[in-house]
Amino acid sequence: MTFTGLGLGGGGGGSYIRFSPSVNAWTIGGEEIQLKKVLFDFDSLRTGWCLLEAGNPPQWSWDESLGRRSMKPGDDYKRGFSIKMWLGPDRGWAEWSSNGTGPSLGMEALAAVVMPQKEANEGKVAVCQYTGSKAEKIGRGNTRVPSFELLGWTDRPADDADEVEDEAPSQPVGMNIKRAAPPSTGSKAVPPPAAKKAAAIDLADFG
Repeated sequence: MTFTGLGLGGGGGGSYIRFSPSVNAWTIGGEEIQLKKVLFDFDSLRTGWCLLEAGNPPQWSWDESLGRRSMKPGDDYKRGFSIKMWLGPDRGWAEWSSNGTGPSLGMEALAAVVMPQKEANEGKVAVCQYTGSKAEKIGRGNTRVPSFELLGWTDRPADDADEVEDEAPSQPVGMNIKRAAPPSTGSKAVPPPAAKKAAAIDLADFG
């Protein structure tokens, strides 16, 4: 798969999580959190144009597909993105959306690593480690670019919309189980093989 970028650079639910370059902090509802390991649902990734005005909610004009820019609605709109992040069993899913330069550069860098592997990991979510942020000078301004390391892929944690009744007691909370079909043996009945366990996630290392 050839990945050509999200088109975020230049051209100038649930909970919401925010990265603030000015104070180098992640917050949810105004509360600062220490980000560690997270899951990114790249099936939820959207790109588009965003207008931020004081006292008003963000106004989005989404692209029809990733990286293919729609027409800019107005001079004050900036390129941005939205994606769902799983922050662990205590906080669950949160939406990260931004039209800031630093966050957009960070998402571009992560997508460049994740997207070429996405097709081979259909239906799974990316396990990533937050590795901090780096100060960058962009034009006449300064920002901080958040950085993530891709650790691998795992099954999507269940939420209210996709609870699984048939879970083994030993499974981590919220992990789906996929069962293999019994093998065909002609006239002889053979019991199905044991259920395959979903990829284990260290639930203590999120947040």
